[in-house]
Amino acid sequence: MSSVALLLLVTAASQEPRPVFRVSTEAVQVDVFVGEDGRAVAGLGTSDFELYDDGQLRKVDSVAVAEVPLNVVLVLDTSESVEGETLTHLRRAADGFLSELSTGDRAALLTFSHHLNLHSPLTSDVTLLKATLGEIEALGGTAWHDALFAALEMLEVVRERPAVLLFTDGADTYSWLREEQVLSLVSRSNAVVYAITREEKAPLPDLGTTRAQERFRQNRRERIRRTKLLLDVTRESGGRLIEMGDPRPALLGDASDRLQEIFLEILAEMKTRYILTYSPPAPVRDGWHELEVKVKRKGVEVQARRGYYYGPRP
Repeated sequence: MSSVALLLLVTAASQEPRPVFRVSTEAVQVDVFVGEDGRAVAGLGTSDFELYDDGQLRKVDSVAVAEVPLNVVLVLDTSESVEGETLTHLRRAADGFLSELSTGDRAALLTFSHHLNLHSPLTSDVTLLKATLGEIEALGGTAWHDALFAALEMLEVVRERPAVLLFTDGADTYSWLREEQVLSLVSRSNAVVYAITREEKAPLPDLGTTRAQERFRQNRRERIRRTKLLLDVTRESGGRLIEMGDPRPALLGDASDRLQEIFLEILAEMKTRYILTYSPPAPVRDGWHELEVKVKRKGVEVQARRGYYYGPRP
């Protein structure tokens, strides 16, 4: 399916009636991860959190964890750079992720190269999802901006734990959406975005010619820009960016599959996030509202989205 066709399909689907935020009948939900020494902190309740909306302390009405099902879109890079062993390990990592989903969880599979391919919409049918992994082929360029937009649109009508797991190993070369548009879209979405990208530790190429030197500098600038944007996207949504080495264990001299480990690590983190619910007092001002979540415990790490928009959807 072409990028244009999929974007039109997802956008049209997202135009079905959405829950409209009204303070008299609905509350604001904030997805929060609390960690300490790399592990999730369990057992926190309403009295353990402080939540600020535009600098004003708000009462947390409820805190939920395991009982809230997960709705996650796997957004996987299938450009030509992942062909071969990397694609094999990517399939295996996604398969392992799907195997660990709980009853009631739903997942979707969206791949991207120079075009987007929706293999499966959100479903709890793990067998079907795993079967779609066999459809993945690696070819072409990279359009992760557009793919992330499509995933966020799919999750627009989802209220329970909307999340995106994005894997990409290259700079965006084919998207319609610009970098500044991507960050704006993430800030207006309720989805938590986790991203995995390849850490660049390759040896320096032969830079004997001026042209080779310029090409190296350009590629380096693109990698830095890609990583910064992914970091901004994940932080804005309350998620996390993980940079990994080459996912092929044979090159690492390691019998384990690091990519699969990272997928499962992210899933475990998604499932241990707290859902904080609070009701802002009326009237609620239209526009951007800055959020800050604190935990009354020293030495913990708190990941939560930086704010939300109230009012008509742009």
